[in-house]
Amino acid sequence: MENIEQDIDVDSIEIKDIIDISLLQKFQDNFAESMNMACVTVDRNGVPVTKPTAYTKFCEYFIHSTNKGDKECANAHKYGGERATEMGKPCIYKCHAGLIDFAAPILIDGKQIGTILGGQILEHKFEKSDLEEKARKLGIDGNGFFKAAEEVKIIDNKSVKAAVDLLFMFANFLSKIGYEELQLRQMSKRLKNEILQRDTLLKEANEYNALKTRLFSTISHELKTPINIIYSAIQLLENMYTSDEKSNKMDLFLKYSGVMKQNCYRLIRLINNYIDINKIGLGFYKLEEKNGNIVNTIEDITMSVVEYAKLKDIKVIFDTDVEEKIMAYDSEKIERIMLNLLSNAIKFTDMGGNIKVSIHDNEKFVIISVKDNGSGIPEDMLEKIFDVFIQVDDSIRRNVEGSGIGLSLVKSFVEMHGGNITVESKLQGGSEFLINLPVKIIDEDPNINKDKGKLMDMDNKEVKIELSDIYL
Repeated sequence: MENIEQDIDVDSIEIKDIIDISLLQKFQDNFAESMNMACVTVDRNGVPVTKPTAYTKFCEYFIHSTNKGDKECANAHKYGGERATEMGKPCIYKCHAGLIDFAAPILIDGKQIGTILGGQILEHKFEKSDLEEKARKLGIDGNGFFKAAEEVKIIDNKSVKAAVDLLFMFANFLSKIGYEELQLRQMSKRLKNEILQRDTLLKEANEYNALKTRLFSTISHELKTPINIIYSAIQLLENMYTSDEKSNKMDLFLKYSGVMKQNCYRLIRLINNYIDINKIGLGFYKLEEKNGNIVNTIEDITMSVVEYAKLKDIKVIFDTDVEEKIMAYDSEKIERIMLNLLSNAIKFTDMGGNIKVSIHDNEKFVIISVKDNGSGIPEDMLEKIFDVFIQVDDSIRRNVEGSGIGLSLVKSFVEMHGGNITVESKLQGGSEFLINLPVKIIDEDPNINKDKGKLMDMDNKEVKIELSDIYL
């Protein structure tokens, strides 16, 4: 990757110079609402560049009511960003006021230009002596301060981790966008001296801007849609319990709790995919390979989607020319690959259609085929569908949900195994995805317990997550 410091001084770059603050504010507001935590974005010195979202009364009306408190908060924000940059991962820390915050750095060419911060939460209630000491140092009203402290949310570690992962994922996206924005600026300078290449460079710039717009649009839609569905289900349940009408409340509860759970799975899938695509791009993703029978693994995964397919009267067929093929592979990644391809096949195949999964042993390679007789893919999209955030035209997709990340992840997982994936398709004539995986055996520690494997079914959590955008 070319070093942009040859042309641009990164130390002089501010967040507002390269990132649309209004779009950043929208993400920040959505994050705070969905995670029920405070959020703000600051520059490299800890000074806010966005309007703080969901700040606690404890911080907004008391800590920030004094110059000293404001200064200490800026120093804490700066510390969180610098520490996260040093560690290369999110930094979870206790701020000067005793609250838990977490920081994810925005980096350009390895240098920090700002930080996204979340938190203003607690693991447990304050000690009164600590509050009295803080009120004395800041010179603020103790009674109101103590009452505001009682309202600070206590959050469990699992919820904090989910929020930290989401914030880190988005900070990585912003870092990439910032880097590409600087490259675009440099390209614009060169346009003045490269008139003959002007049209080509402008086309590349437009394609990048379209990708950036699609990125923010995808994030907004894919997060907002399931959150709205969950919120609507909650409202219906609340109305049910406040209504005088007599009805089978348990049936309604199970119906709408199922809707909420499915959309939670959908959010988990989306966040997992965004995090994974960034980890792969940064080179942090590693395989956990073990020797096993890949035929059994593929068959179990295929059978796990049969009940989903039956809801559309789609027949799923599994065929293999070999009953056992021992080789090294990461079973969790193979599961993600197959569930993604099968999910797409179900979504794009009409009622009464067929899906066939077959395995062919070519000795040095195993060939896995996922074939359907669905709507197919336009010829001009065949070379693009494995690119991140690329989706088939809406006229073909109809009402099918998706973020455009799944096939990009599939391609990455296959290539991490040393294999390749291709697609053959004809519009309205079905599609066939072909995966070639090299056969290899690895040395394993005999003391490590091997995963015996378990037949997957539609109640398996991983299946529900990967097929969460298929509405039953």
